[in-house]
Parts: sequence; C-alpha cells; structure tokens
Amino acid sequence: MTSEMVGFAFTTVELAVIAAASLSTLVGLYIGYQAFRALGRYDNRPMWYLSVGLIVLTAVTYSVAFVGTVLLQGRVLPLPYQDYFRLGVRVLQLAGLLCIAYSLHIRE
Repeated sequence: MTSEMVGFAFTTVELAVIAAASLSTLVGLYIGYQAFRALGRYDNRPMWYLSVGLIVLTAVTYSVAFVGTVLLQGRVLPLPYQDYFRLGVRVLQLAGLLCIAYSLHIRE
C-alpha cells in the first residue's frame, strides 16, 4: 500500500514513521521553548546548562532526525547517509545529556 506525496511514493509504514517523527519534533520544540522561558526567569549557570541541554536533547535532535527521515524516506538522499544522520543525532543526544548532567553537578 503506497500513497503519493509531492511526487514520492510512501508506504503506510513510511508515512507512520514520518508522522511519529513530526509529532516528536513538535513535542521537542515545545519542551525546548519551555526550557528557554525558564532560562529567562532563573538566570544562573546551572539553569543555563539545563535549558541548553533540554533544547539540544529534545528540539534539536528530533528536528535533525525528522529532516533526516523525510530526506531518506523521500529518496532525496541515498540510503548510506542514514548512518551519518544516526551518528549526528546520537552525538547531539550525548551533548544534551552532558549539559544536563553538568547543570546538576555545578553549584552556584
């Protein structure tokens, strides 16, 4: 079963993957926005690292994963690029987690 979307044929599973990635991206952007708002209220170093970590861990990683999913599923990029997107997302997740861990460790 396929569907036509902007000239590309997608299977039902591929459309489900794109839908899940879209929703994850939106939730990640919402969490990042709330973290950014909290940063404005509590202007100190631990809160800055916590906010940056949450933004990177949620909004940035899900956005990169979403763009990668759309480009790969739409056959815009060849399949070997999938590993590069996966590595990039994992590095971003690690960076976000390190920022969060550092924010919990430092004292001000």
